[in-house]
Amino acid sequence: MKWTVLTLALGLASSTAFAADESGQINFYGTVYAGGTCPIEVVNPGGSVIPRVTLGNFTTKYFSKVGVSTPEVSFALRVTPDTTCIIPPNSKASITFTPLHGSVGTDLYAIRQGGASGLGMSIKDELRAKITPGTASKDYDLYDNRPTDLRFYAAYESYQASVGDGLAEAEVSFVVSLP
Repeated sequence: MKWTVLTLALGLASSTAFAADESGQINFYGTVYAGGTCPIEVVNPGGSVIPRVTLGNFTTKYFSKVGVSTPEVSFALRVTPDTTCIIPPNSKASITFTPLHGSVGTDLYAIRQGGASGLGMSIKDELRAKITPGTASKDYDLYDNRPTDLRFYAAYESYQASVGDGLAEAEVSFVVSLP
């Protein structure tokens, strides 16, 4: 059984304002989706629903060589059983993340073109093992009578020796599958 869910926006957006006539940018994001048998929410692990995962602001100097990663940011996909979402006892789920902007390096999710360059994003499972784009994660145990938070970690990672400045946003869709 597969549940297709929504697009997960990971990244950052910033705007700088000064006195005088300066301009900035506001980015508005949202998703409209049909849901499914088991709608999945993106949450702070053990906490509330979040509209996006923010990875932070970094200077280009931070990425001094290939393979430099930013601190990991945790997020979770919450599966909540109810009358329309029946989770059999002892069920497991795996998650496949698919990058909407392709992949870069050997195992990174590409960020949107036109922004920062030489930079990708990694997604790791709860054991902090990288999840290659388009590949199923390890199996997660599901509760049949209460919400389950499937924990993941995301971070920026340089895949080139030089990283260029700009907006760093990655959009990733995901599918939660029962084996």
